[in-house]
Amino acid sequence: MKFNIITLFPEIITPYMKIGPVKKAIELGKLEIITYNPRDYAPSPKEVDDYPFGGFTGMILKIEPLYDILSIIKDPGFVVLPSPQGKILDQRVIETISEKESVTVICGRYKGVDERITKYVDLELSCGDYILSGGEILALILIDAVSRLQEGALGNLNSCLTDSIVSSILDIPYYAHPREFRGEKVPEVLISGDHGKVEAWARKEALRRTILKRPELLYGAKLLRDDAKILKELEEEVKE
Repeated sequence: MKFNIITLFPEIITPYMKIGPVKKAIELGKLEIITYNPRDYAPSPKEVDDYPFGGFTGMILKIEPLYDILSIIKDPGFVVLPSPQGKILDQRVIETISEKESVTVICGRYKGVDERITKYVDLELSCGDYILSGGEILALILIDAVSRLQEGALGNLNSCLTDSIVSSILDIPYYAHPREFRGEKVPEVLISGDHGKVEAWARKEALRRTILKRPELLYGAKLLRDDAKILKELEEEVKE
């Protein structure tokens, strides 16, 4: 698939193309990322933003360079606008976007963009209820999350499929050497060599974490046959 990123600061995007699953997906030909700078499509580099009509404070990106870029992109595909008023980004949105042939992200800056560009937008997206300097952070989140779903981008596909937000069960606690650090030891079961006990421990700890930290995830979780028993045990432990 292809990402077209419209941004005043392509230098934010391009370094990320050289690391991790994003780099691997690009090398495998599964992912293509092209940046477009509105400064290159404006009468002059300084004519990409303006004060909004009405005497309001701050600057917004002008519509002409943004529209011109959308016009020259051969296939803008699914157009996304990062915005505080947009749909909250989650894994379901990521999976939907990953199925598109081409995705274009318009990265606003300053106070935002000329409202008229929304006529050409398919989805406004927010990555949380806080203020960022521009849409590039959300664009990077999309690129990273989508790259992980591309075949061959991860060394182990199961690593992606068992991620907590995918499975709706939080991941387990992990331990590595040394076996003891400042009096705290690695759980004995993990060095027992008994794979059955390790799997049972892992499931219980995953459910424990989910109950304590993100209980709402359980509503969408695909629980296993023995999970009801484990959940009851955990409920009793919490009461104690």
